[in-house]
Amino acid sequence: MKRSKLVGLAMVALAALSCGDDPPDVAELLARAGHSSDDYNVASSLDRGLWCEDDVWLPEVYWPAGGRLVQAPAWPRIERIVFVAWDMRAGTLRGWDLVRDEADRTYWSVTLSAEEVGFGCEERYSTSFFLLASWPDNKISRAIGFKRTAPRGLGGDVLSEDAVLVNYGTTVRLEWANVPAPDTATFYLKNLFTSVTFSTDVSTERNNAGHYDAQLDVDYGELGLGAMTDVATGVVYKRDGVELTNHCLTVTDTTLP
Repeated sequence: MKRSKLVGLAMVALAALSCGDDPPDVAELLARAGHSSDDYNVASSLDRGLWCEDDVWLPEVYWPAGGRLVQAPAWPRIERIVFVAWDMRAGTLRGWDLVRDEADRTYWSVTLSAEEVGFGCEERYSTSFFLLASWPDNKISRAIGFKRTAPRGLGGDVLSEDAVLVNYGTTVRLEWANVPAPDTATFYLKNLFTSVTFSTDVSTERNNAGHYDAQLDVDYGELGLGAMTDVATGVVYKRDGVELTNHCLTVTDTTLP
């Protein structure tokens, strides 16, 4: 997506405009839905970005992607979009509603201070971020992940031929991620609706392009993780035990069996 229309000092100036309403109860939203729904492929189509500058966080979304309001009848009427912070070690979820811009109805965002989020831009990489979109009939999307680095710094795929044996493949591109070479990737998996969790460490390997890859195969049936689309997956990259960055992966329709 294009770089935020709110940059630099503008982010700081707008920090005071973060939503003043009570934050959403993420657990209650999930319990009401019961499982994920993505009939319109929102997880693949939501144009999104996460920016942080001077310890001011700005998640933003363009929906419909590219601002194509003329096609609105073909798109679902999203009722709300929630920005979720997932403490992967503790397993807890906190959320904030994105606010739809009155002048540009395709644009949703919220500005949050480090005090509101609980940490600054380069801290606590054991917490990852994702979006949940919801519809008036209480349906809720799968987790739509963010990267805590430059957009091209991290890559990842979630693939399966039967939705039971699932392969994760991730890549750290050092020149874009601006981090030291990682030696370990810690994978965290959480079914958002049943709270079944799994985590494990995987060694990274340098590929021919100079990037660092991590591969993980998971048997969802053996672990009782349920549907692929109900599971949030976060990956933390480390070097000598020090956390460098992370991202939350997104299961898209193109990767499902």
